Amino acid sequence: MSSSDDRRRPRVAGQRRRHGRPSGKPPAPATTPAQEPEVVEPEVLGPQTVEPEVVEPEVPEASAEPEPADPVGTVGPDDDAGRRGRLLAGAATPLTLLVLALVAFALVLTVSLRDPGDRERDARAATAAARTSLEQLLSYSWKTLDAQAQRNAGLLTGSFRTEYATTMAGAIAPVAEKQKVTVQARSYEAGVMGQTPDTVTVQVFLNQAKTAEGEEQPSVDQNRVIATMRKVDGRWLVERLSAY
Repeated sequence: MSSSDDRRRPRVAGQRRRHGRPSGKPPAPATTPAQEPEVVEPEVLGPQTVEPEVVEPEVPEASAEPEPADPVGTVGPDDDAGRRGRLLAGAATPLTLLVLALVAFALVLTVSLRDPGDRERDARAATAAARTSLEQLLSYSWKTLDAQAQRNAGLLTGSFRTEYATTMAGAIAPVAEKQKVTVQARSYEAGVMGQTPDTVTVQVFLNQAKTAEGEEQPSVDQNRVIATMRKVDGRWLVERLSAY
C-alpha cells in the first residue's frame, strides 16, 4: 500500500506507525531556546553611609642582592679619578667664595673692633702725609732733578718706589732739562676715600704751577690725585698714586 493510504487510515492506540519513504526535506533540528541570564536586583541600602574600603599598597620587599654600581661597564680607576676631579672642580668656586667672604668678614670685624679714636688719628695722619708728600713728589726743578729723585724715594714704599724713579729718569727729566721746566705743586683740599687697619686712601686736590724758558707767566694745572698711604714703621708712605 502506498504512503497516502497510511495517512488516511486511522491510527489505533498503541499501534506503531509505519515508516514510509523519507521525504525530500530532512526534519528540522530541534532548537533549544536560549536561557536568559538571571537578573539580580541590586540591594538598596538605606541612608547609612558606606565607608570605602582602603586597600593598602603592597610594598615590594627589598632585594638582598646589591645592584651593580655601573650598569654599562666596570668603573676603572681612571673613571673614578675623573669623577673626583669634577667633584673638586665643582666645589672649588663655592669654597673660594666662602674663603673670600670669611676674609672680608674678618677685615670688617677687625676694623670695627678698633678704637674709633685710633681710626680718626690714622686718617688725619695719613691725610696730612699725603698732602705734604704729593707736594714734594710733584714739584721739581730742571736744575736739581737727580737730588730730588733720591730725596723723594724716602716717601715711597713697595713697587711704586721703582716706578717713580723710572718715570722721572725716562719721561720727566729729558723734557724738563730741555725746556728748563720748574714745577711747584700746592694742595688745597684732601679727603679720605677708604681705610683699612694698615692703609688709608686719600684724594688730594692740588694745583701745579709750571714755568719754562721763554714764558713770562707760569701756567697752572688743576689736578686730582688719589694716593694710597701705607703705615710702615710708624710712617705713612705712598704705596700707589694715580691722577685724573
